[in-house]
Amino acid sequence: MKRNEYAGWKEVFSFSFRQGIKQKSFKFSVALMCILILVIVPMSAWLKQGDRDQMKATEVSSLTVYDETGLGIDYSHALEGERYESLQVIQAAAEGFEAHVEALEANQDNHEMVVHITYEEAGYFNLTFVKAAAADLKDKDCDRLSQDFESFFQDARIRVVDVDQEQLDFINQPVETRVEHTTQEGEIAPREEGEGISMTEYYVLLGGIVVVVMIINLSGGQIALSIVTEKSTKVVEYLMINVRPMALIVGKILAALAMVVVQFAAYGISYLLAVGISGRLFGNAVEDQEQAMGVWELLSRFNGGTLLIAVAMILVGVLFFSIVAGLAGASVSKMDEMAEGLKTYQMLVVAGSYVGIILCIAQMMGNVSDVVVNICCIFPLSAPFVMPVNLLMGKVGVVTGLIGLAAVAVCTAALFSFTARVYESMIFYNGKVLKLKDILQIAKNRRETALKNTKKEDAVHE
Repeated sequence: MKRNEYAGWKEVFSFSFRQGIKQKSFKFSVALMCILILVIVPMSAWLKQGDRDQMKATEVSSLTVYDETGLGIDYSHALEGERYESLQVIQAAAEGFEAHVEALEANQDNHEMVVHITYEEAGYFNLTFVKAAAADLKDKDCDRLSQDFESFFQDARIRVVDVDQEQLDFINQPVETRVEHTTQEGEIAPREEGEGISMTEYYVLLGGIVVVVMIINLSGGQIALSIVTEKSTKVVEYLMINVRPMALIVGKILAALAMVVVQFAAYGISYLLAVGISGRLFGNAVEDQEQAMGVWELLSRFNGGTLLIAVAMILVGVLFFSIVAGLAGASVSKMDEMAEGLKTYQMLVVAGSYVGIILCIAQMMGNVSDVVVNICCIFPLSAPFVMPVNLLMGKVGVVTGLIGLAAVAVCTAALFSFTARVYESMIFYNGKVLKLKDILQIAKNRRETALKNTKKEDAVHE
């Protein structure tokens, strides 16, 4: 292909980019998403702040314990920790409970509570907590205290039968269940299923897929819409006076990618601004939330090499689907036929993303082998959705990442070569929506024509 086939792509890029960012739909979608980010992030921090408030010192000044069980539990160390440093726990004679409740109701401004512990004939322990009805104590504060005291009481019941702390910790150890099978030789062999992933890893994988789908749909949609609009308004005929068809599609693809970059840059700035606002209003609630989710631990796995491969895969994947979107747009002549023309493009995007989602669910459940994960990271349709995040999280190796990148790059090059043969004929087509078989026939005819021209040139030279 001659170099002048691409002459004028810069002009097309500039024109398409300026036209794209001027669209009201583009401005509205970017503004709406930025507003949502600015609202959702501070709101999440506010909700997290509520959880942080639960760890603050209790407002209850004293807790009087009336125990009728006869277990002989020492309640002097019933509630410990930073939350209860200012709390005084008092153990009193069991018969004084009713009198204390009456006094409590008479003095409604106090910050004390009483607890009555009994053993019922039905065979269970009953813990009744009482506070003054009009006392200035939050219900959630009282609920938290009662829950913590109940946990202490459960452990204390075991200690009274001469169980020390080490034995108690042993009793409270979690139980893990495994299912194994025997081999034909009668030996026990572990199951071959994967170990599964954590919920944090699951959400990171799923979030990565969603982001890639958004990028591909945004770029592909912009390209298809631009081509169909120019064809229906005859603008493409004027553009073809100065530029070749390949320069047109290259310029449009790059313009669409630039618009995606602008969008995500705006989202990133909005997120940083939202985090800054949240930090000013709610302290370190956002950072605490991210640490609790294990996000920082996951991000620590990233390195420069894997990040470079992951970004390259996303870019090549976007380029692949953008070329498909360009072909789909060129196969349509009218705006009302656009949905029908994009069926093939949408089917490919849905197929690739569904493979990623199903794989993500299977990884969480531990029902997928490493071989299947590697295949999905190499297969060209699913690799752009699956490989980047799996690579960054260490679920696949660098070699698999490079093989997947090479596979997608080869398919993209082949598709671009195919597009070079048919795009010029399609861009001027004006009729019913072209089917896949029609596009393949155009490619075949163009190839036969090119071969005939080559033979004629060879004959002339001879």
